[in-house]
Amino acid sequence: MPAAAPGQVVDCPQCKHPLWRRQVHPFNYIIACSLAAAMFYCFAVVAPFLEISAHGRFQLAKLETGPNQLMSTGFQMVGALVLAVTVIIPGIKIAILLLTLIGVETKSLPAGFMKAIFRWYEPLRPWAMIDVYLLGFLVAYTRLIALASVHLDTALFALVGVMISMAAADAALDKESIWQALHQLDHEPVRPAPRPEAGRRTFAIGCHCCDQLNLARPGWGCTRCGTTLHGRKPDSINRSLSLLIAAAMLYIPANVFPVMVITSLGSTQPYTIFAGIVELVNAGLWPLALLVFFASITIPLMKLVLLAYMLWQTQRRKRLHLLGKTRVYRFVEFIGRWSMIDVFMISILVALVRFGQLTTIQASLGAPCFAAVVVITMFAVHFFDPRLMWDRRPTAPGSVRSAAPNSQLGSA
Repeated sequence: MPAAAPGQVVDCPQCKHPLWRRQVHPFNYIIACSLAAAMFYCFAVVAPFLEISAHGRFQLAKLETGPNQLMSTGFQMVGALVLAVTVIIPGIKIAILLLTLIGVETKSLPAGFMKAIFRWYEPLRPWAMIDVYLLGFLVAYTRLIALASVHLDTALFALVGVMISMAAADAALDKESIWQALHQLDHEPVRPAPRPEAGRRTFAIGCHCCDQLNLARPGWGCTRCGTTLHGRKPDSINRSLSLLIAAAMLYIPANVFPVMVITSLGSTQPYTIFAGIVELVNAGLWPLALLVFFASITIPLMKLVLLAYMLWQTQRRKRLHLLGKTRVYRFVEFIGRWSMIDVFMISILVALVRFGQLTTIQASLGAPCFAAVVVITMFAVHFFDPRLMWDRRPTAPGSVRSAAPNSQLGSA
């Protein structure tokens, strides 16, 4: 990439996507946000999350209560998924950012260790779903207040602090500057590239981890981060298509079977995703009903249709509307995680509404099917390589633009 001054943005000349936002203060601000997120996170893990009382009984829930309850009632995979994306992965993400940036600033950690852990930051980022969890709580809250008296506890506000702090850190994250600093600390390449054999060409291969452009062959290690290089994601089309077919097959039972069962005074009522939306509409909660409709029905179906379209276009080597299809890919990649709202809502309800024969909420068969659809489609989008759509496109010179408004454009 060309050199960029603080405040400038390096754009891809093909799809106009920003490759590098050069921050004025790339490390100090992110360290401050990460420290705040770490303190909020520690408090959220140990403090009570929510309290409800009904029929003379009292229930207290922490963050791990819902996943534990799901696992104890036979939904181990769903419980483990909720625990991972709301407790484990957010903690790992905060720890990676703090260890890397503090290590860079103080030079107190080996560069090889910092590179090894920072490689995982970007893959883990979409799986830290505290923001989605809070939206799921909002939907669950509308059901809880109809069943019991609800008291919001301190862990909930700590989670809001984690969400805001990590959003600020991610918005200011200067990944390129971090990799440059790590590379400067490392006096030797992570994995020296082998010398090319006589008569064998090397190619310009962009590292999918640190974005370093290497003159190498597929299978060599990136000279900056050590990740194995691939010209394109291995077996991209087949992997994405297989996962897409699996998700499409699970989408039907996820919407046909009930996702939860409510037992109240001996009467049992199953609820599908659509039935829950209808209940929100009948209660006059149109904004929440629309939110759940888009997140749980529209977005999964949209991902299936759009990804199938991109796979078909790529397989047929269609070159029309490449920029539009690339934007569609980024949109699908961004919205995939928000479909977890219903899964989080169920985990909160089963954790709190446990009053024996009076009122009880349990997960049902539709919940693991729907959770599987969300996870599988996220992996399907991840395995798809949008560069395949551009392979026959002629290249253009790079460009740099300033992040400040009304500034002149530069070229490189």
